Amino acid sequence: MKKNLLALLLVLLSTAAFSQDYKAKIGQSACECFKKVKAENPDPGTLETKLGFCIINAAEPYAKQLKNDYNLDILRDESSESGKLIATLILKECPDLFMEMVENEKKDDTSEKSVERSVSGTVTRIEKDGFIAFHILGEDGNLTKLYWVTSVQSGLDLPKEYPSLLHQKVTARYYRTEIFDSGVNAYRNLNIISAMKKD
Repeated sequence: MKKNLLALLLVLLSTAAFSQDYKAKIGQSACECFKKVKAENPDPGTLETKLGFCIINAAEPYAKQLKNDYNLDILRDESSESGKLIATLILKECPDLFMEMVENEKKDDTSEKSVERSVSGTVTRIEKDGFIAFHILGEDGNLTKLYWVTSVQSGLDLPKEYPSLLHQKVTARYYRTEIFDSGVNAYRNLNIISAMKKD
């Protein structure tokens, strides 16, 4: 269960504090795990996953109480309600550590996405496997694979016109981001298109 720490921080602002003993134990256990994970200093790609496991492992022994008191099934429920509850407990028990991790993630996201690159060249292949991916042979002779995952700034009606871009010259802006690929059970970097125009 991969949870975005920044999203958790935003949703917990609307959640009241909790006082029952088992909740404090969940928060303390998650905080201890967070400290251990941070001390091991894993690469940023695995840090968020490990923190997600900290949350699951801390809450799992109290799944029955959480189900009875809040009708939350933390083993199956990936809704924001589960996230709100657990995030509130963590924030209450180790606010400094939690805020530091949120700030680090915020900086990582900003720095990753702010570094936009561009490529000009010919679309040599359009791959349709889950997401659309454009293979662009740049003017420098390098091949770049760009994924169409989010909305793209373009003067084109991409949903209708993207097949016609095959063998056409284009200029595209993109940024790199890291995703978890369940097919290989590992993180990998993808080039995400942010803008594209036909030359």
